[in-house]
Amino acid sequence: MKKKILIVSNSPLHNGPRYIREIDCLKDTFELVAIGSTKPHDSTVKFIHSDLIDYKLFEKVINKISALIFGRHLIRKFWTTKLKIDKIIKENSPDIVLIHTPKFIPYFIDSSKKFKLIFNAHEYHPKQFDDDEKWRGIYGEFYNKIYQDYLNNFSLVINVNQVIADKCKEVYGIDSLVIPNATKYYSADHNNKRITDVKKFIHHGVPNPNRKIELMVETFRGLDDRYELYLMLLPNSSPYFVKLEELIKKIKNVHLIKPVAYSEIVEYISSFDYAIYSLPPTNFNTMNALPNKFFEFIQARLPMVIGPSPVMSKLVNQYGIGVVSETFEPKDLSKAILKLESENYNLFKQNLEIAAKDLSKEKFDHVLLESIQNIAYTETIKD
Repeated sequence: MKKKILIVSNSPLHNGPRYIREIDCLKDTFELVAIGSTKPHDSTVKFIHSDLIDYKLFEKVINKISALIFGRHLIRKFWTTKLKIDKIIKENSPDIVLIHTPKFIPYFIDSSKKFKLIFNAHEYHPKQFDDDEKWRGIYGEFYNKIYQDYLNNFSLVINVNQVIADKCKEVYGIDSLVIPNATKYYSADHNNKRITDVKKFIHHGVPNPNRKIELMVETFRGLDDRYELYLMLLPNSSPYFVKLEELIKKIKNVHLIKPVAYSEIVEYISSFDYAIYSLPPTNFNTMNALPNKFFEFIQARLPMVIGPSPVMSKLVNQYGIGVVSETFEPKDLSKAILKLESENYNLFKQNLEIAAKDLSKEKFDHVLLESIQNIAYTETIKD
């Protein structure tokens, strides 16, 4: 009989890349039950809606009062939420609980528990938005306390890159397994693009203000018509997105295009010539980002221009798959684009083939699955 894993989140499961990869990696070996705000992409996984456990008006009001009085959210468990989670545990009897959303961690820490715990961290939560003073006081302290008090109860902590893993070790004394946001391997056969006189650059993602996408847009204002930027952004009604739309309309070689489904991203963007990603370090996580799109650029075999973000630039230089700009400013990004074009395009492509194999989901799936199997079948439950 397969061991059972309960995945815990309050985010969409159907299009969250880290959830999709995790489920695909584990579903053949374990019986999976997933809590989230949407059904997982795989219909064989039992689904529980996160509305059943997420905070309702009562808990939200208490947390607001706590933030006003004490300057942070409460760490203690709400008995209302605990009853709901205890009911799910009783009904599903998991062998492992794999938590993605850190606010739920305290509810699974119990001396009488009969399951093992894994934490899959999407970010370094204590510093997720540490550029915001109010956030630092309310949420930063909340997450710091959770990490400090509870991470030693976990059989496994997973982080997205080595810098964040090192930070967890430095601050909390916790070792981590590094599983980056690598996408699955794609054969180079899907990319037979031949470079033309017009160099088409692609950037895709979520238009958050702290990503300062306008700097990439302004970069192409300063370039001639031989260089085009295509932005495949998830549209929303935020003032920032509206502002971006207005800016893009004024620059004839910058285009806003409709997004495609997650499963189609790599094949779609492979029709472009190059990729670009500049992410100014507004906080700890943006400084040390290694996002999904970086690996999607690689699988699409796109030579790239990257801002001087330390984790991404290290891999770009290690594999020789692009050019790192000196700063995040448009004038330096423009210089990097011109340098990228002057270098050997075919050599970039050869190097990208090596990187695509080394940095594929399949490489890391083996490590993740083996680690969780060891926990499921050999390790004793931590007190």
